[in-house]
This record gives sequence, C-alpha cells and structure tokens, in this order.
Amino acid sequence: MMGAHPHRTISTPAILEAMSWDSIPSRDYLSGTSHQLSATALLPSPDGPPLPRPHELFQFREDNIEANGHGIFDCFFACRRKLEQGLARGRVEQGLKLYNQHKQQAAVAKWKSALKRIRKREDKFLLLGYLYQAYMDWGKFRESLEFAHRQLGVAEETDSASFRAEAYLNLARTHERLGALERAMAYARHSLYNECDQCKVAGHVQLCVGNVNTQLASFCPALEAFQQAHKIAQSTKDPALELQVYVGLSELFARLQDAEKSAKYASKAYDLSRSLQLGDLNSRHHRAALLQMAAALRKQGELGDAQDYCSEATRLSLTSGDQATYARSIRVMGDIFRKKCDINRAFKQYELALGLSSSLGDRLSQMETMEGMAKCLEALRLQRRICNCRPLEFNSKLLELASSIGAKLLVRNVRERLARIYCNLGDEEQQAHHERLAAQLDAELELVCGACNLPYGGEADSLEALPCAHILHARCAYELLRRGSRRRRPRQCPECQRLVSSRLYLCCDEARRSTVSLRSSPSLASLRSYTQQATSSV
Repeated sequence: MMGAHPHRTISTPAILEAMSWDSIPSRDYLSGTSHQLSATALLPSPDGPPLPRPHELFQFREDNIEANGHGIFDCFFACRRKLEQGLARGRVEQGLKLYNQHKQQAAVAKWKSALKRIRKREDKFLLLGYLYQAYMDWGKFRESLEFAHRQLGVAEETDSASFRAEAYLNLARTHERLGALERAMAYARHSLYNECDQCKVAGHVQLCVGNVNTQLASFCPALEAFQQAHKIAQSTKDPALELQVYVGLSELFARLQDAEKSAKYASKAYDLSRSLQLGDLNSRHHRAALLQMAAALRKQGELGDAQDYCSEATRLSLTSGDQATYARSIRVMGDIFRKKCDINRAFKQYELALGLSSSLGDRLSQMETMEGMAKCLEALRLQRRICNCRPLEFNSKLLELASSIGAKLLVRNVRERLARIYCNLGDEEQQAHHERLAAQLDAELELVCGACNLPYGGEADSLEALPCAHILHARCAYELLRRGSRRRRPRQCPECQRLVSSRLYLCCDEARRSTVSLRSSPSLASLRSYTQQATSSV
C-alpha cells in the first residue's frame, strides 16, 4: 500500500495499468445504459475526429497521488468528466449538421442529450439558444419560452450583459407571438439596455420593436424601429436581418392599405431570400418571404400568383415542420379564396388555421384568422344568406381578443362592423356606442396626413414615409418636394419641421432600381426548382 512505501515512485503507465480501465463499471453516455467499457468503445467515431486518450485529457501528477490515497480516483473522475464534455460538444456539432440538413427532430434529440451533460455555462447558453430557435421554427412558442427563461438564468449566473441582451430578446420575440405585446416591449427595452446600439442583437431587438408597434398600430414608432434595424443590418452586413425588415415594412404598409408599396417591400424580401445560402437558417426566412409575397399579391388582386406563392410556402412549412408558418399560410389561402368570393372554401381554410393557431398559443395568428372569418360572415350577412345573430356573436368574441392584445386598428374595424350590425337590428343605443368608441380610436391612432389634414389607412391609397418616419399621402409628399425645389427653400416635414433631403424611406431609390417588377415575378415552376434545391441541399 501507499502508506507502507512512502518513497515508492509510480509512473504514469503503471497507474493506467493499475486502473484496470476495462474492469471499472461506467455509464454509456451514448445510450444511457450501464455496461463494461470495451476496447471498441474507444475506437474513433465515424461521425467525427477520434477521441483523445484519457492520459491526454488529464495529466496525472505523482506527488498528488502520494499525498492523497484517493488521488487516483479523483484523476479518473476528472478524466471522465472531460471525456463527457467532449462527447457533449460533439453532439452539439452533429445537431447543427443535422439541422442544416433539415433533419430537425434528430438535431433536437442530439441537443437535448448534450444539454444533460454540458457543464460550461457559455456552452449551455449557446445550446439553449439552438433549442429555443428550433422550437420557434416549429411554432411551439410555449416550449421555446421555457428555453429563453433558462437562458436568462444562465446569463444571471455569468453576469454577462451580452447574454442578458440575447435572453431578453428571445423572451420578447416569444411574447410577441403569444400576443403579450406590452410584455414583449418591456423585454425588448431590457435587451437594449444590456447591449450596444450597433450590434446584431440590437438590430433584431429593433426589428421586434417594429413588429410589436405594427401590431399596436403605432406606425410612426414602428417605422423608426425598422429604420434603425435596417441601418444595423447594412452596417453588420446581415442580409437575413435586412430581409426581415422588408417583411415587416410590407406588413405595415399592407395595414395602411398601400398595396403597391407593400408588394415592393415583399419583392425585395423575396429577392434577398433567394440570395441567401441554400439551407441557411433552415430556409425559415425564405418561407416568410414567400408568404409575405402571397399576402401582398392578394392585396393587389393578382390572385393566381398569390395562390402559387402561398402553396409553395405551405409545402415548405410542412416539409420543415413549421406549424406556425403552416397556420398562417392556410389563413392567407383563406384570404385568397375570400377574395375570389369562394366563401365556403375560405371558411374551411380559416377553421383549420384557427384550430392550429389556438393549439400553438399563437394569439396573433388566431386574431388574424378570426378577422378573416368575420369578413366572411359579414359577406354572407349582406347577401342575406345568414341572419345577424352569428356575425354579432363572432365579432363580439373577436373584439374581446383584439382588445386584450391591444390591436387598436383591428378593434376600430370590429367596432365599425358591430355598429353596422346593430343598425340593421335597429338597436340605436348600441350602434351609437360602437360608433363613438370607433371615433375615439381614430383620434388615438392619429392616421392623419400632416400636409392636408385628411385621414389615411381607411381605404386603398398611395403613401410615402419621410426619413423622419412621418407618413404623408404620396401626392402631398410630391407637392412638398416640388414646392421646395421651385422656391429654393429647405424642405421640412409638416409634422416635426425636420429638414427633408429626400421623400424616400430606407434608401428606396436603391430599392426602386433593384426591385423586380411583380409582373415578372418567378413562375411556380422556378419557385419549386429553387426551393427543392434549398430543401435537398446539405
């Protein structure tokens, strides 16, 4: 024994031989079962580089072993922990490869297995981010919220400002989809507080702020946020972020009834999605661009092309398991059928989308789907095919949901619809009540052109956004520029009096040159050719 021979020297090979490596029971970290390690367990893995030998992972020190009788076992367990961490990191890398090959289920299984064994906080934070994004891509927002909270816990343990910024950003994005817009905005502010102004995380936070403000019908703050996100995307050369900014701008102008400008931004987003590397970020940005193109073309009345884009987005979302995009694509298809006056097919699409979005907890998608169903019921009511009872009940439920989310523009539209229903029923008191509240919301939204003092956003119109993010009628913006040129006086925004060097927003001169005409948009055959390359690429 060591105590009986204090001057005995022990060499490292002797220690390894004395350990009797093959006879020590251990745990199989690949299968989770206990067995005797064999020589084959130490063979190089076909999926990666060969594993290092135990004595290469941990250097045994003879003086420590002589000073402590348990030193050899401490060395063994330290060696095993390092081996375990190496295996876990290998699984993370394998998961990334699988995810880029569109094998999401296998990738998440690898990551979850690695998460049980990862000890280093920085590695754990990164892995939690992968799992968060995977569940967001699937539309499983409740599960992704759990990973975001765990990220925040790791960020607090490490006291890292950058980790806190990313964790708060993920919490903001999830709460946005869950319809908790005020909470999403609060998390976004926390993220900006912990991060610099010109980094990629700040760009995604500004994007989130823009999307939330669009839902809240705060369009000028939304434009400001999108402008900041666009600047960061260009300074950091992040085309994926720039693509998402264009999708957000397309949705904003669609809500303001400017179908032409909505389609231009959607076209830019689609062009960028095709220029990204095949398989990049699992093509989720390509799916979003396809769906936005479908919605924008529907607004313009190009229903055939809109249906082609929507069908391709539906196919890709099914291939990737993206349930949230699938629910939205079904809803957009319902909008297309409603535009075609095929109310029965539209209503079936809406019912499918409503069921799926409700199961996912996607309250924004649920609200938008219910709005489409309400418009179908209104069309049937005006055709006298149904009575007033069902539209009245359905719009009342939609009003409750939209009010809880804070979507003021939709609340105004629903109240105006309810006023018409009560007018048809002869209930003057309820009609006046909803008309009064709709007028109050109109005043709060401030959708008034600063040049002519006439409202916008209620019907189809052409709009322009100044660099200061104030919105004018396009005709008023043109007149402002012409007047300034003729009088050789500085042109000022009528709202904030800031100098206006150009009427165009977000470098739209460049956008105009590079935007592909929607009349020459890719055919369905070319769409499928590209997306098949994307989904089959490694």
